[in-house]
Amino acid sequence: MTTEDVVELTERVFRLVDSGDYDTLCGLMAEETAAVLTRDVVLGIWARAVADTGNLVGCRQTGVQLPDGTPAEVGETLLGSLVGHTVLECEAGRWLGRVALDPEHRVVGMLVVPPDHGKLPF
Repeated sequence: MTTEDVVELTERVFRLVDSGDYDTLCGLMAEETAAVLTRDVVLGIWARAVADTGNLVGCRQTGVQLPDGTPAEVGETLLGSLVGHTVLECEAGRWLGRVALDPEHRVVGMLVVPPDHGKLPF
């Protein structure tokens, strides 16, 4: 998987959340993750975000971090666990979106937090 693949997957995850397509999103998740990040949890959190800042307009500044937190180089082939990150631009504000991927490139975590949020779990 290249950095471009992770960028595309990260943005796709948040487009699926925004469109309410949980079934497709669930297919990208590890089984254990889908058991915790259920339809109600994911779509409920996103509904609250949309209530605060309006609909998603697009993803900006999407990138990839290696497990040690360093940014991956554009075009780099990547192995192991990865984190995709993006700025979720909405009609009236923005959020920070993060997607954790396991070595098989399945979604094992998702975060939507304010841009000024402190330390994050991944």
